[in-house]
Amino acid sequence: MGQPSQAGAAQLSSQHERLLVELLPVKDASQFHEWLNGEYVRGSWDEFLRDFLLANPGGPDPDKASTAQKARDALNSRGAMCMMHNPFKQSWSAEDHHVRFIAAVVSDNMVGGLRFEKDWKKSSLAIAGAVFEVLVYLKATAVPGAPDANPPRYEA
Repeated sequence: MGQPSQAGAAQLSSQHERLLVELLPVKDASQFHEWLNGEYVRGSWDEFLRDFLLANPGGPDPDKASTAQKARDALNSRGAMCMMHNPFKQSWSAEDHHVRFIAAVVSDNMVGGLRFEKDWKKSSLAIAGAVFEVLVYLKATAVPGAPDANPPRYEA
């Protein structure tokens, strides 16, 4: 599990990919895949993979609406879940890990000056939902056994 796979992407409907391209600050499928593997998504994906998915493969996704709402609330309140570099995750639920991914991706994209920041106030729930779908996409297209699940740690 790790790198999004082009073969895995072929298994998903092209409609799902087109929907993600429309919802996100990218122009086409090529730019979407570049964004997925770039600095605004990759670190959060590697963290999610290392801290949750490798120990819980194939588990069900949490409810999208609830997870998107919690991610929006975490970002708006600037809560520890999304603001700390290395929060203590031992008692986290599956939904908590999903919320962390969404919040981190949105936050990183805001810092990077992508579309999320200017649209956040009017479309925060839709943006959080779109990033939830990105995570579903990444989980569905991850290559089993890829050795890239070791993002840098922040502790001294």
